[in-house]
Amino acid sequence: MRRTAAVLPAVLTAVLATAVVGLATPAQAAEAGGARAMAANHTGSDTDNVHGSCRTYASSAGNYGAVCSAGGTARNYRALLGGAPVPTCWLLPPDETGPTMDSATPFGLSTATPVLTPGPTDTPSPVDVPSSVPTTAPVTPPVVEPTPGTPPTTTGPPEPTVTETTPVEVPADFLKVCMTTPVDPVTLAPARVVGYSSGVLPFLRSSPDRPPFWWELTEGQRRYLITKERTGRLHPGMLVTSPSRTPRLGQTISFSAEGDRDVPLDYGLLRMRAEFRSLTVASGEPGQKDVECAGGGRELLPGATERTGSGICSFSYSQTSGGRGDGDTFDVRATENWRIWVSDDDGLSWTVERDVQIPLQLDLRVTEIQTLVVPLAP
Repeated sequence: MRRTAAVLPAVLTAVLATAVVGLATPAQAAEAGGARAMAANHTGSDTDNVHGSCRTYASSAGNYGAVCSAGGTARNYRALLGGAPVPTCWLLPPDETGPTMDSATPFGLSTATPVLTPGPTDTPSPVDVPSSVPTTAPVTPPVVEPTPGTPPTTTGPPEPTVTETTPVEVPADFLKVCMTTPVDPVTLAPARVVGYSSGVLPFLRSSPDRPPFWWELTEGQRRYLITKERTGRLHPGMLVTSPSRTPRLGQTISFSAEGDRDVPLDYGLLRMRAEFRSLTVASGEPGQKDVECAGGGRELLPGATERTGSGICSFSYSQTSGGRGDGDTFDVRATENWRIWVSDDDGLSWTVERDVQIPLQLDLRVTEIQTLVVPLAP
């Protein structure tokens, strides 16, 4: 009897996309079940790169992270496998329910070899085999007259002997699990979002053609399949002006983005960090050029004499915001320009994952300078 298992639920692997080129699978592919994403899905604009034993990504919205095998501690996937092939299919006990979020390994198994109940066998019935088989015509023995006073003796066929035969192994049901997404042909990295299919099928334990049991995989192969995802994020800042939040006409102010929003990622040998490279601001005043400064822009303190420089997004309004829009404000638009870096050697060297632009908006009120006229006393 054959039965099917449901598609296995998700594990942290996260973390990684369907591929274009198919991967050759063993002759016995899983007939039941369907592909299922095993890590969080990300937008189509994500990057997808291989660093060490991790696949890294970064989105245009400022989300970034990595899906790593072996805790991100292996030099690369080839070194992790140690010459063993990529594990594409393996067998589990038929009642295995699939992975859980707290599983130490995929599919809830430890690396120890479980005790399996011996499979059924067919034992043939004993066969009676004569001890000897005549090869020539039987010879009639001479008739011997019995001696008076002694009972006659008779001869007959010999007692049969029983020969035991070896039991015949019968196939047993096992849960077969296969990866449905291909690996990188150069780095051997699995897809960032890995798909699996599963089905319960009969196999002979002694068959040399069956897929390996999970516990028969090498340590490197099991660590290859055990993945976890780590994430970071750039949180949008708050655009402000200084030294005044409501500047006056002709006043020199500075735009800046407030907030500590770089969330670094450290996992094994992998490092990811974001660099706030520059801030670009469109003041909203017609006819004025955008201003740009390094980093997130410096705030101006009251009475500051230094009001220009590479780190100061300084500006001076020549018009008030009165009568503009519904709230008598300028629609100020800014862009945070970030660069996300990644390292797979514990921070010794860095490469660019991607550049990210995060938009900000501010409704800014700009007032006129009020002059108080005091009449002279008569």
